[in-house]
Amino acid sequence: MEGVDRLTTDGLAIFLFHGVVRQSRYAVRNYTGKHMERDRFYRIVEGLKHAGSALSMDEVVDHCQSGRRFPPRAFVVTFDDGFENNFSIAAPILKEFSVPATFYITTGFVEHNAMSWIDRIEHCLEEVSSGVLQFGWDERTHSFATVEDKIGVLKLIRDRVKTDPKIDSDEVVEMVCAQCGVAEVCHSAEPIDQKMSWEQVARLGDDELFTIGGHSHGHKILSFLSAEELEAEIATSIDLIQEKIGLRVRHYSYPEGLEHCYSNEVIEVLRGQGVVCCPTAVDGINDPQTDLFRLRRIMIT
Repeated sequence: MEGVDRLTTDGLAIFLFHGVVRQSRYAVRNYTGKHMERDRFYRIVEGLKHAGSALSMDEVVDHCQSGRRFPPRAFVVTFDDGFENNFSIAAPILKEFSVPATFYITTGFVEHNAMSWIDRIEHCLEEVSSGVLQFGWDERTHSFATVEDKIGVLKLIRDRVKTDPKIDSDEVVEMVCAQCGVAEVCHSAEPIDQKMSWEQVARLGDDELFTIGGHSHGHKILSFLSAEELEAEIATSIDLIQEKIGLRVRHYSYPEGLEHCYSNEVIEVLRGQGVVCCPTAVDGINDPQTDLFRLRRIMIT
């Protein structure tokens, strides 16, 4: 059964989700499966509840700080970014099964109902039938005329932008939209785009089953930032959460979350802001000795 196969006798599986939608009806958008359909999520949560021991991230911190063993087949549910469907679709399912979850929100997304740079590019390529793109990092041209072509271009863009600190993701969005002749879209009420309101974030935070954490302000890769930018990115997100819902943030997760996306410098800034735990997006299982700032998560898409 999906998810259950990653549970172990003495380890901790932290599952990473992004969104849950009633139906995914797009040709290009959501090709990664970032937003799964509701029925599938329901089956996953039901299976995990019956097969494992659900923990909150606060309980994970307690186990790791004390060195106590996790209960058998321990697991945690987490969400990144702050999509509205976390509140309206995922949370009621989690409550039905009494499964705790942590929602790591990108405060700029919530504040402005903003779309990430890659979602804006996906939106652009969904709108246009064919085209030719050229990027500043090489002299090749990349043509597309089918869904498969578009997905290939999206994979190329993702891989390059997420690994090259010299590339400005917003400039790439502008470049792609201009070459496609499509107006750039920064906000959308589509189920895979709509973010929670601050009222919804507060309501989740008021529920004893759920935890609110930070996930940066602008979803920038933290290790790519200068010292000043890093301080501002983290402080802005933490201060906004406290201002909007009265919560001092103890939990955080790294945008993108792969090994090159965080560093000792990033961890020190987080610690200085009062954060006690920040899981990655590196795949794997944890034990009580795992560093709370290097916990592994299993992404389900």
